Amino acid sequence: MANTIDRGDYVLTESLSWKLGRTPNDGDIVQIRYPIDPKQMFIKRIVGVPGDRIRIVNKQLFRNGAPVAEPYALHRANYSDLYRDNFPSQPNIELPAAATDMLQNHVSGGEVVVPPGRYFVLGDNRDDSLDSRYWGFVTRGEILASPLVIYASYETPEQHPEVTGTILNTRWKRLLKIL
Repeated sequence: MANTIDRGDYVLTESLSWKLGRTPNDGDIVQIRYPIDPKQMFIKRIVGVPGDRIRIVNKQLFRNGAPVAEPYALHRANYSDLYRDNFPSQPNIELPAAATDMLQNHVSGGEVVVPPGRYFVLGDNRDDSLDSRYWGFVTRGEILASPLVIYASYETPEQHPEVTGTILNTRWKRLLKIL
C-alpha cells in the first residue's frame, strides 16, 4: 500500500462498524484476512463491489467501463507484465484455486464481474502487490477493519525490519496522517 501506508507505519484501525454490518464501498481501505493464509493480515483498497465490472488496461483501472482516477496508485516497475497490467488475461504464473475460479467463471466481455457477497481488492503499490488479481475475491467475512490514522512512523530499512523506532528515525511528516 506504499505510499498510503509504508513499512514502519503504525496504524490505528476501527473494527466496530464492520462488526455491526457496515457495507464495503469502492475506494474503502480495509484490513483483511489474507485468503491464502488467514493468520496473516493485509491492508488493501476495495475497487470492486458486487455487480462491478473490473478491468485493467495498460495499468489503468476501469470500473463498469469507465477509467477510475486513482491519485494514490503507484506504478514503479519500468517493465510491463501482461497479466498484472492487462487484467483479466492469461496468467503467467500458477494461481490458487480461487483465482483460477474467478478467471474461469466470473469473466464476461473481457471484464471480471464481481459476484454477490464478494469484493475485488488491489494494493495501492500496483506493480508489487499481492491482491485479488492473484488470489481472487474476498468475502465480507474476511474484511476486519478500516485503517484510520498513522499514529507513528519510523524509517525501517528493508534489510533490517527489526529496527525499532526512536526519535532519530521518526518520519515526522507521516504522524497523524488520516487514511
